[in-house]
Amino acid sequence: MTLSYPKLPNYEFTWRSIQVEPIPLSGERITLGALVKGSDQALIAAKLIHAPKLKNIYSQEFGARIADALTVCIRAAEEFYNNKPLSSHWAPPLEGFFISKVFSSVAENIEEGLLRAAMHCSSFSVSLEAEKLLSVGKSDISAPESWRKKILEAVTIERANYAHYFDCKVSIRGSGVPLKFGFLSDNYAAQFDAISEVKSIQQSLVRAQSKLWQLDRLRDEGTLFRPDVCELLLRIPSSDTAEEKSAINEYIEELLYEASRRGLGIYTSTSPVDAAVHLIKNVA
Repeated sequence: MTLSYPKLPNYEFTWRSIQVEPIPLSGERITLGALVKGSDQALIAAKLIHAPKLKNIYSQEFGARIADALTVCIRAAEEFYNNKPLSSHWAPPLEGFFISKVFSSVAENIEEGLLRAAMHCSSFSVSLEAEKLLSVGKSDISAPESWRKKILEAVTIERANYAHYFDCKVSIRGSGVPLKFGFLSDNYAAQFDAISEVKSIQQSLVRAQSKLWQLDRLRDEGTLFRPDVCELLLRIPSSDTAEEKSAINEYIEELLYEASRRGLGIYTSTSPVDAAVHLIKNVA
């Protein structure tokens, strides 16, 4: 009898975490960010804890200061490691921040690599959320996939000829692994993501950052497609309380900042029909 084992993913990547020591000299360090670099030299520098959670833990003022400092460190790390291996020595520019040793693993692609890195960082709730996402079976429809399908249906009712622009894979210069885009035409590219509920914002933040990175790379290094407009179409949940509305608004503001520094767009809506109308206007 011959035993067959599942094939291992073949995308190799390395990762390091960015940590903060909130109380100086306490020795207690908390992971707030992750740097992931693939064997194809693709790099994602991502926040794992967003500002609202930091404010809930450390108070409004101190939490906001940590969040702002994390942004500075993430940007500095991204610039440094853009053309260097993660094994290169780098120190965060701000006191109280640290970088972990280098770890290596395999995944299907760099986006999954980011989720695996987040999971192993054990960074508050993101570890559990990432683990749930990685364990979802192929038959299950995630919130982002459901959102994409509803937009596809709404778009093709009005523009049936746009159907072939959905779910496109394209090779990026210098990369042996093609990236998949939710929608891709000559002049417009979009990725889709959805916050299923307010308590899952943490998971969505990590996922959305990887999709912004994909759009950024397409615009700068795409060989066949370099669209004029690149956007993340994001479904936001309806909120009943002031606390939920505040958490959603702060999450969107953080993503808007990440998108604006890359020259990308964010479009938010609760309606797939509204998102479809927006998409058609950009393509037409």
